[in-house]
Amino acid sequence: MSTTVRCEVATASSQASPARCLHDHELHLIGAAPGRLRIGSGDDERTHSFAPHTVVLLGPHLPRSLAFEHRMQPGGSDTQGLVLRFGDEPLKRGMALFPELADAGPMLARARLGVQFIGLEADTLARLRRIATLHGLARFSEFTALLNELAQWPDYRLLCGVAPSGEDLGEDARSLRIDKALDHIREHYADALSLPEVGAIVGMRENTFSRSFRRATGQTFTDFVIGLRVAEACRLLVSTRQQVSSICYEVGFNNISNFNRHFRRIQGMTPGEFRARRAGERRAGELSCA
Repeated sequence: MSTTVRCEVATASSQASPARCLHDHELHLIGAAPGRLRIGSGDDERTHSFAPHTVVLLGPHLPRSLAFEHRMQPGGSDTQGLVLRFGDEPLKRGMALFPELADAGPMLARARLGVQFIGLEADTLARLRRIATLHGLARFSEFTALLNELAQWPDYRLLCGVAPSGEDLGEDARSLRIDKALDHIREHYADALSLPEVGAIVGMRENTFSRSFRRATGQTFTDFVIGLRVAEACRLLVSTRQQVSSICYEVGFNNISNFNRHFRRIQGMTPGEFRARRAGERRAGELSCA
């Protein structure tokens, strides 16, 4: 039976090999030689340069080739690059048996676009190198600890704008695009947003994006945007003294009657009634604490 995690010393090469499209994840630790990665294909191809000791995670089915900008010199182990390869399907089966592994799911979905981790701590780099020296359960234990650290690391960048496989996406890749769409909507909820526009931003056709969005959120695109706007309006009604009409336009509605209609549908009362009720609840709470 093959091992779950395979470790290799990175090949010292000054020229990129032809782009490959592997079925495994690859976690690269760049050694003393800066790395140059060509990722994607056709119009989506991009080239990235990495400083020594950078960590990059590349997902399956992602065309890529990696070369070093100069040949590495002999020396200690920290001068050599390292590659950890691990299969996608074994991890998915493991997540079904051990739900804790699912914490790494969002990171592995991002890996389908390529991920560069920014500013990893020395302990994490040491753990990555230590995996290469271990075997059996000890290696797997250290590997899951590394996955946990990387999954929680907040500072990273994606290396591709969209998955290179077009509309024929796996579920993880579709989920990643929907996550990017949700981030965009949350940042721009007060702007004039349209389903075709946001779908284009994440590289999905309108019908595909609409179906995937509803499946992921349980709501239509329009209802989701309206829900965000009403939620922000509720916050402003409670925390400020702004007029209702001012709040209406600030959160993205284009007229007061439309705002009132959607607010009543979601909250079961008008904005004025909502503000009055919350003010009464706050006063009652203050009296009970006196």
